[in-house]
Amino acid sequence: MKYYVLINGQQTGPVEENQLLGMGVTRDTQVWHEGMPQWQAAGTLPELAYLFASTGNAGGYGGYGQAAGAAPQPPMQPMPKTWLVESILVTIFCCLPFGIVGIVNAAAVSSAYNTGNYMLAQEKSKAAKKWTMWGLIVGLVGIILYVIFWIAMVGLGLMSEVAGY
Repeated sequence: MKYYVLINGQQTGPVEENQLLGMGVTRDTQVWHEGMPQWQAAGTLPELAYLFASTGNAGGYGGYGQAAGAAPQPPMQPMPKTWLVESILVTIFCCLPFGIVGIVNAAAVSSAYNTGNYMLAQEKSKAAKKWTMWGLIVGLVGIILYVIFWIAMVGLGLMSEVAGY
């Protein structure tokens, strides 16, 4: 569902539900969506209750409303795919530079998710996927070109010259 938000007297939106905390929305921030008769505090809407589930502060970016010093509460959404295994395999077998960037982004998915920053976890997952796929493509193209080169060398009889026959 898309929401409109009033922050510092400025109306923003429409934004997706998973973007609200990233914008600094608290329990007291006024929100509205199509079908609502009037603006309401975000904390009063049952569909947004999970954003402010724990006791303590009024919510905010990255903490899902948890009190300072409290144990982190896991977000309600499932963790995005990390792409860590795929990134490691691409690094070993295909393309070292792209694979390493994929590993760095893949490792950041879990960190962002565990601190409650679901939007950053999604962004890092997308970045890890992008770099892993590019690494795979570049690696496979390189292997194919290498095989074609050697087939051409054999076909032209240049292998005997190179080998000293």
